[in-house]
Amino acid sequence: MKSFWEGFDAPGSTLRGVIIPKLPFSKPTDPLSCERATRDDHAWSHYSLPQAVLETKQAAGRLIRKASDKGVLILADRRLITKGYGKVFLRSLPSKTIEVCTIDEIIARLAAANE
Repeated sequence: MKSFWEGFDAPGSTLRGVIIPKLPFSKPTDPLSCERATRDDHAWSHYSLPQAVLETKQAAGRLIRKASDKGVLILADRRLITKGYGKVFLRSLPSKTIEVCTIDEIIARLAAANE
């Protein structure tokens, strides 16, 4: 999945939407995460959270490259609205047109946009 954020380029109307089913947090069992946790009581908020926010912004950057580009970024992880750190992700996004929708509303909007 990370290769998409880091190495994929689809300019203009080639890419119209990006769906992220889960926020891109590193695994808590990752050796680097474990080592950081032994050295820093707040390692998750100092390292894991900022890295996941950066990767999410990179995914949004694949969608919007120029001022004339348009598209939809769907973040399908409920933690954006159920956890306090969700606001950190939402505030980091380049667009301030952010809506919370049900899956049925998303499907209806995407269908209407393709008509």
